Amino acid sequence: MRLDQLTTRIVELDGGHRTFDFGTFQLHSAFQPIYEISRSSGALYGVEALARPMLGAQSVEPPAFFARLEGWDRFIADWACLCVHLANAAAWQLGETRLFVNLNPHSCSYRDQMITGIEQYCDLIADYGLRRDKVVFEITEGADCPRSDLLAVVEKLRALGFGIAIDDFGRGKSDLLRVIELRPDIVKIDAGWFRKMMENEASQQFAHSIIQKLHGLGTHLLFESVETPRELHWARDCAGSLIQGWLFGKATNMGEAASRKSVKMPDEDTRRARNRA
Repeated sequence: MRLDQLTTRIVELDGGHRTFDFGTFQLHSAFQPIYEISRSSGALYGVEALARPMLGAQSVEPPAFFARLEGWDRFIADWACLCVHLANAAAWQLGETRLFVNLNPHSCSYRDQMITGIEQYCDLIADYGLRRDKVVFEITEGADCPRSDLLAVVEKLRALGFGIAIDDFGRGKSDLLRVIELRPDIVKIDAGWFRKMMENEASQQFAHSIIQKLHGLGTHLLFESVETPRELHWARDCAGSLIQGWLFGKATNMGEAASRKSVKMPDEDTRRARNRA
């Protein structure tokens, strides 16, 4: 696989948006902002790139699209997404804003090709005038992923200066051992897990014990899919560093996602009112 051959299938549309020609499908990018958590206003920290497949004029749910693909076809689709996200991000001056991209762990089973692709990705980043230390790879470990291959790919990413994040912590097979092995910079807390943990005092205490262990490992916590002020307050109580979700911005085009450099957060008076309710 050569990324320079894949990039020839990226097409520029009206308005400067890029899409990837994947046979009968077109792969578009959407970006959701990520903000730092503070008491009054949160600064824009990064944007997460998300695949938006289209079949003609009809949108296709990403899980449905990727479920059609197996083996090498899925591997190529993953790299197609990585390339088109980078092309769309490069159209904007990101500065210190980080770009979060998803790494499908099953693709790591093509270990040598994956490592070669990562090396080529470094060149592509430089060609676009971006910085690899501002690119964060999000990893959700799959049950069928060979652990040794995943660890080798993660070590390669780290050696080249990329950021590492574990996605959806609390869902499925997530455990602290995985965090210890992968040594991520950021752990993204699954929304379903933290909402479940908010239900009563016993579950909250359990969640706080897990979160304290994550802090002890030196990782930053990113609470994703935050939709309400109450969920924001809980993330803040857990000493979360970063926030992502509809409360502050839906997935949209890169220009809109990166346009709000800061957002206002509920103040302490709002929090006290919530506690009295």
